Amino acid sequence: MAGGTAEGRRVFVSTLPAGPGERRLALAVVLVSVAIFLSAVPFAKVPLGQVWAFIPIYQSALVVNDLITAVLLFGQFGFLRSRALLVLAGGYLFTAFMAVSHILTFPGLFAPTGLLGAGPQSTAWLFMFWHGGFPLCVIAYALLKNDTREIDGPAGRAGVAISSSIAVIVAVVCGLTLLATAGQHALPAIMRGHQYTAVMLSVVSTTWVLSLLALVVLWRRRPHAVLDLWLMVVMCAWVFDIALAAVLNAGRFDLGFYAGRIYGLLAASFVLMVLLLENGKLYARLVQSTAEAEAANRAKSDFLSRMSHELRTPLNGIIGFSQLLELDSLTPEQRESVEHIQKGGRHLLTLINEVLDIARIEAGAISISLEPLPVTDVVGSALDLVRPLARGRRITLVDAVAGDDHVMADRQRLQQVLLNLLSNAVKYNRDDGRVEVSCTKAGSGSIRLAIRDTGRGIAPGMLERLYTPFERLGADRSGVEGTGLGLALSRRLVEAMHGTLHVESTVGEGTTFAVELPPAVGRSAVVAGTNGVPPSAATPKTFGTLLYIEDNPANLRLVERIVSYRPGLTLLSAVQGRRGLELARDHQPRAIVLDLHLPDLDGTEVLARLRGDPSTRDIPVVIVSADATPGQVTRLLAQGADAYLTKPLDVSEFLALLDRLFNRTATPCATTT
Repeated sequence: MAGGTAEGRRVFVSTLPAGPGERRLALAVVLVSVAIFLSAVPFAKVPLGQVWAFIPIYQSALVVNDLITAVLLFGQFGFLRSRALLVLAGGYLFTAFMAVSHILTFPGLFAPTGLLGAGPQSTAWLFMFWHGGFPLCVIAYALLKNDTREIDGPAGRAGVAISSSIAVIVAVVCGLTLLATAGQHALPAIMRGHQYTAVMLSVVSTTWVLSLLALVVLWRRRPHAVLDLWLMVVMCAWVFDIALAAVLNAGRFDLGFYAGRIYGLLAASFVLMVLLLENGKLYARLVQSTAEAEAANRAKSDFLSRMSHELRTPLNGIIGFSQLLELDSLTPEQRESVEHIQKGGRHLLTLINEVLDIARIEAGAISISLEPLPVTDVVGSALDLVRPLARGRRITLVDAVAGDDHVMADRQRLQQVLLNLLSNAVKYNRDDGRVEVSCTKAGSGSIRLAIRDTGRGIAPGMLERLYTPFERLGADRSGVEGTGLGLALSRRLVEAMHGTLHVESTVGEGTTFAVELPPAVGRSAVVAGTNGVPPSAATPKTFGTLLYIEDNPANLRLVERIVSYRPGLTLLSAVQGRRGLELARDHQPRAIVLDLHLPDLDGTEVLARLRGDPSTRDIPVVIVSADATPGQVTRLLAQGADAYLTKPLDVSEFLALLDRLFNRTATPCATTT
């Protein structure tokens, strides 16, 4: 892939335009350098003592500086994939390696004539190669920096380019070192002892001109990035370095020799300091961005929790009362109206649930419990649920799953994914069509569940938008119901179960969605899931007092109507938390239903007081709330709630829970979420 986004690219010094502040600072550095250079010129030939420790100290620092600079530039190349950065990083690596060869061959430092088979001309020629090669790399960088072509491809391609660049640099350095040592007799003599020969002037002039040319080319290649600006400062220092150390002085160990090398060390430090400052700024931005992202994530979670509560509360009345109407005797027209109410309410509820699920996955808060699951069982349950929808379209459902394959998955989440894919296969199919579910082993060893329909298919150009949230590919104009979140959610759920979701489609023939999941290895006995049958509206043997602490009149009325289907139950209600605590102590109800949002006390505080009072600590408490976030559910159950139901209430589920609570023995009731 191409390197980075446009916004992300502009945070680097190699792409960030140089501002007035950077220009003023760079100019000040150059002016100070000029002043020091002019002050040193008259004394360049003054002989000084031979400080042998100066050479290894200076060049070791130079090597470390250039190596770190090269690594940082290679790192920027890995993100930006810019050929110019690759060349410049190679240039700094070249100077580091050449400095190593130079110090090893320096006469009298490690050996009388230097190491590596060096002779009297080796060190000087290595200096010339070194100071001529880097300006060539800078010129190449300047010529390439406005080239918009990048080294594209996967992340590994950047590593290959960097490795190849390093290999080329090593080969060039070895070749030049070999030429300056073993092949020194083929080169003109530019040193006589520690003094320069007449030939040195022409050789060093060429090197000096290359540095000056690099400075000019950089200046002319506008616009200037921050990196370009400081490279120009570097080349100015190189011009002064060569002038003092090899042109205006008389030889080694005079003032020009020492001053020129100090300029060289400073030149090596300028870009490094800028890159290190940039890394510090990037780290600070990362910390700030992380803090902002965490704050935004908390704000999003709070918003979703609030929206969930605000939307589920009215839906609780809409869906709850419509379910109660279904239990009454209705005319066909009335029943049809009730079905429309429930259809609209459940569509909104599905949308809320899918948005919350996606938010949980993004926040890493979704609960996934992997276990060995028989494929035939899960597929059969999903087909049973979608069969009424298929029957209305006269679509044939074919279960082609055979064998005893098991996958590692979360039963509820896998059922959710299969149900979504099967529902889509039916909804977007043609009348009298066909949907087939098959199970095979994929080449990677995973289990592949494929759902193939005979619908109109999806055009190739639209496949990349298939998993975009709220993107329905024009189906919103076809009258087919949907939220545009199902596929996006399904893909993320499958990935959370360490699987993959693929799609293949042919226009006019149909579409195949394939879920690939890891097989269950060494599976234990698996209990098949059961599809609970809703209890009848008039289950007997449910007696006792139920306390409902809730301040919303519509919710109170709904629970009153639900409890009326259990004639043996007596309902007490309280609209305040404190009043509810009094009723709980005085009447000792068999169970308490508690809302979390109360006018005087928070529901969590009411729960804590109920559990802290010896007279009420053993009364089962069922939390009923519109907040469906998993953290809230887990926290309340850990604080002593016996069950947690989310609004809108499922009437059958609520009645079943009441039956278990009022007819149980000492065994705690199962948690319902």
